[in-house]
Amino acid sequence: MLQDILNKYGITLQKKLGQHFITDSNILSRIASAGDISHDDLVLEIGSGIGTLTNVLAKKAGLVIAVEMDRKLIPAAIEYLKGIGNIELVNQDIMKVNIPKEIRKHPGFKHLKVVANLPYYITSPVISMLLEGKTKFDVMIFTIQKEVARRLVSPPGNKEYGSFTVFVNYYAKPKIMFDIPASSFTPRPKVDSSVIRLDILDKPSVKVKSEKLFFRVVRAAFNQRRKMLKNALEAAHLKWPDRTEIDGRRRGETLSIEEFARLSDLISSV
Repeated sequence: MLQDILNKYGITLQKKLGQHFITDSNILSRIASAGDISHDDLVLEIGSGIGTLTNVLAKKAGLVIAVEMDRKLIPAAIEYLKGIGNIELVNQDIMKVNIPKEIRKHPGFKHLKVVANLPYYITSPVISMLLEGKTKFDVMIFTIQKEVARRLVSPPGNKEYGSFTVFVNYYAKPKIMFDIPASSFTPRPKVDSSVIRLDILDKPSVKVKSEKLFFRVVRAAFNQRRKMLKNALEAAHLKWPDRTEIDGRRRGETLSIEEFARLSDLISSV
């Protein structure tokens, strides 16, 4: 059915835009289930395509706001989703959508959730935008590159552990739900994917005096991974504190988020 609709509207999926659609109904159902979607939920779907996942989400959610930036896909989505009343299609780049305004149009929902099949090249910008945004979501479900998903759940000391790991874990508790082989997508991507769930924390996982300084310290520590922590921070014009139990000879990739918080607070007092 997917290919029939694409052919009808003369649509050719573009790999350069990250257009890889899932057609397996079992996988689509598992993605929706990963977010514990119910009729009490308003779901923001990012990258809805022609609506294969949108259709599944709408059967579970109270409302789905489906955002798709490719205007060529909208007529196909309208046909595919015909007759389903609890869907609002938004033809816009998610990075330009006024999310709080869209949410305010539909008050009364108990939970706000995100479900997204993200093009690999915008994974980090979209996740960052949502976590730092004004809208307080409860749960976010992302289908992303398997390698990136492993990075988000990596513990300190692993090569996958990095500044984005710390960033995400500051705001949320990530958990990989399941993997999706490349063969499940049309067209087939070069790599496998994973579905990851972010349970958004009521407050950040660590308390810091300055979020701006905290993230600056984290970025500096990972910008030059091979350098000792003290040298990496001083290269970023951050003065190493005289008193700290953290060994400056360590590398940034070995520090836990709690250690980064303590270090940034000490630096703020220097």
